[in-house]
Amino acid sequence: MRPGVCWGMALWVGCGGGQQTPVGATLDDGQVLIGKVRTSALTLTGSFGDVDVPLSDVGMVLPVEGRTLKDSGRNVTVWLRNGSELKGEWSEPELSMALPMGGHEIDVGLEVDRLQALQLQGSEHWPEDGLYRVRTTWNDDFLVDPKATRVVVSNELGRFDPFLSECRAVGPISDPTGDWRVELVTGTVLIGPLDTEEITFALPMGPDEIVVPLEALAALERGVWTQHGPKEGGGVFSPVEEVMQVPNRRPRPAPSAAKPGLSSSQGWFDNTELEASKY
Repeated sequence: MRPGVCWGMALWVGCGGGQQTPVGATLDDGQVLIGKVRTSALTLTGSFGDVDVPLSDVGMVLPVEGRTLKDSGRNVTVWLRNGSELKGEWSEPELSMALPMGGHEIDVGLEVDRLQALQLQGSEHWPEDGLYRVRTTWNDDFLVDPKATRVVVSNELGRFDPFLSECRAVGPISDPTGDWRVELVTGTVLIGPLDTEEITFALPMGPDEIVVPLEALAALERGVWTQHGPKEGGGVFSPVEEVMQVPNRRPRPAPSAAKPGLSSSQGWFDNTELEASKY
């Protein structure tokens, strides 16, 4: 974190949907702008296609590599307020802000290529129990809405389309493009290939959905989100016993809700102050 740059000002920003969220932008010359953002969403183009991410769901946006968006070719990592992590290119980036000072607001159109970090300070969004988490070979790592996401299996008995919330365990027996084993909470066990070559995952935060080809699926886990105490801060996704790891894939460690660069005592969001990141 960049010591000495504190974002504890009580400036509230309309970010779509009527939500109010303070926002700050750090530029390559050390300027830090805090004010009202007039941009409601960013379009992220990744291996999953184009998705719109509401800024009110965003915790932080950082270049994938280098110091600025220009250095990274506008490829960014977007952390959502529930700990999800998405990677892709910020398509046609625009960032329009209004800075309050002198009794009025000054409009500023940012040169996004100069952006080092974009941070929004809102309350952390602790997910409920019964979570599913997806990790891809593209290095995306996101939480799924299990009540709105189906897996569709077909075999000689028929076609079955349970929601993930109805599954105790689900995953491929060997290769993801082959047979899957689906165990429901009722005790029913189904075996057969999926109906399609991809799964459409509904998200509780961020884009409405993300489509992942089976060949890009690294892990699908069912677990719970555990919140640390005040000293530890943040939260961690803890898998339960029924975990699907796609064979021959190497998913990354479980995510923490700790913000990149923050000490463990700060978590994703500190409701009193937010510091700009140092790179």
